[in-house]
Amino acid sequence: MKLGIAFKLALLLMWVAVLAAGLSGYYAYQSSRALLVDSAKLELLTSTRVLARRISLNRDEIARNLQVLSSHPATVASLRAASQNDDVRVQAQTQLATLFQEMMRANPAYFQMRLIAAADHGQELVRVDRQGEQLLRIDRDDLQEKGHYSYVADSLKLPAGSLYQSRIAINHESGHHAGLNQPTLQLAMPVHFARSAAAAGVVVVNVDLKGMFDLLAADLPPSFRLYLANESGDVLIHPNIDKTFGFDRGRRVLIQDEFTDTAALVAGRQDHVLTQWDAESNEESGSGENNEKGKENESLVVAFIRPAIAAASSEKFLLLGLAQPLGDVLSRTQPVRHAIIQIVLSLSAAFGLLAVFVARALTRPINAITEEARRFSSGHAIGPLPTHRQDEIGGLARNFQALQTQLAQQMSELQLRQQELAHLSQCDILTGLPNRRLLEQQLDKACAYAKRYGGGVCVLFIDLDKFKAVNDQYGHDAGDVMLKAVAERLLSMVREGDTVARLGGDEFVVLLGANANTEAVMTIAEKLIVGLTQPVQFEGHALQIGASIGIARSPQDGQYRTELMAKADKAMYEAKALGTSGFRFASSPDSAGTPATTAVTTSTAPPEPLSR
Repeated sequence: MKLGIAFKLALLLMWVAVLAAGLSGYYAYQSSRALLVDSAKLELLTSTRVLARRISLNRDEIARNLQVLSSHPATVASLRAASQNDDVRVQAQTQLATLFQEMMRANPAYFQMRLIAAADHGQELVRVDRQGEQLLRIDRDDLQEKGHYSYVADSLKLPAGSLYQSRIAINHESGHHAGLNQPTLQLAMPVHFARSAAAAGVVVVNVDLKGMFDLLAADLPPSFRLYLANESGDVLIHPNIDKTFGFDRGRRVLIQDEFTDTAALVAGRQDHVLTQWDAESNEESGSGENNEKGKENESLVVAFIRPAIAAASSEKFLLLGLAQPLGDVLSRTQPVRHAIIQIVLSLSAAFGLLAVFVARALTRPINAITEEARRFSSGHAIGPLPTHRQDEIGGLARNFQALQTQLAQQMSELQLRQQELAHLSQCDILTGLPNRRLLEQQLDKACAYAKRYGGGVCVLFIDLDKFKAVNDQYGHDAGDVMLKAVAERLLSMVREGDTVARLGGDEFVVLLGANANTEAVMTIAEKLIVGLTQPVQFEGHALQIGASIGIARSPQDGQYRTELMAKADKAMYEAKALGTSGFRFASSPDSAGTPATTAVTTSTAPPEPLSR
């Protein structure tokens, strides 16, 4: 029996349509996979840069602690008293040891803190070690000479206020501390009696490298994997612990041997690398031990950067990387795959039913849809489709449109994540106020503007009084409510051009955006104190706190951010020491003389907002 041409044409068109649908679905699926992998790489790069910024902020925090210690009277007294009678020496060193212990309690990542003299071959004068949950002050007989270590010798050559960062290595220094045989790095700062004089000693902090990075990476998704290598590529942090610090065991394990693209970072030809690590190809070549023990090898999407070391060091940069299993990334394509399958089935069904009767009529719309599928597989947006039709062609068009909508939604979600990460790096999560990093940027700009064009900058450093008592008595929820209320009140009482930021804990800073004379600054400080002492309602309780404010202005208190923040902080503590609910100028309001303090008598009447 001969088959008619209509049947043959319909059969031919049906097979062509099925093939076209299959190819369109395949290219669409491959395009969606490529888009998702590229988006995952960019997300990893953003996360890696955010992590690098957090590491930098953590190092800056340690540097600030060292700066406080290097200029602290107890440090200077301990070095000066080293050659004096025992009573003077013991009193000064006991005070400094107490200060070390308080800082180590506040910073669990500190393994050890020391004051090392430049004299006597780098003799340790004061040393506090962490041993488990205990902080031990080491007896004088157990103190050692450390002058032969680079973190002592190199730090002594630095000018006052300069930070030294050692190479990251396994700590083999003998002693009582918990950092023995653990990954660690030393951060040090010289102690100068005068700027022009040689350094008299060094303040050193030993930092728990693994603990610090575990804390910083705690906010990353569980599937993310962290890598760290030095400037030569030696692996320092790796999901497989057997690969870390190979140079300490007599064999070098290099990150560029595992991820070959990172060789460009080591050589300095690039500042970041986005790549894919194929488990099967690396397993065949004999280097497939990438994951933790007990886990099968997985292909990875990887991002590496080379953040510079912003301190005096024998190293110029480190390699920091994040990786995510490729399977986790591609799991997002499941809805897309289902949509493509629906498209292919719809196309096949439509042509199977209609090709017998209207093969010629179907040619034009099918060709149009195939063309749009080709454009879509090439990364272009789908043009107008016959979605108004109520037949299989219309269903096919709507499925294609749904596919485009799903991909656009996924891309929008990825962009939103990146924006959220950028926002979190500059704003306080609880109050929504600018954080320390954003405040420092704005204060640097204000100081530079004032120095170039004249005028002044005024910083009000605010610390809440009795906040710890509220936290202890009513819990952290009450503390969060109190901090949010403080943020809202500060925003309502400052002027439009002023900046309100939260540094952390119960510390806030107000940066006045325009020049203000002494009377205006005093009026602002008084209104802020009165406003902050108003009760806050929490679960039927009227919670009340106070505020102590330290005020620093340029140019009399300094022309740079670090000077103004340090003097405002110091003035705040002096105001707090004299009693709650008061403010203190870093220098006399009328001159650069002695500081002036003013106590504010609070009332229950709410303050009027400052003039805008």
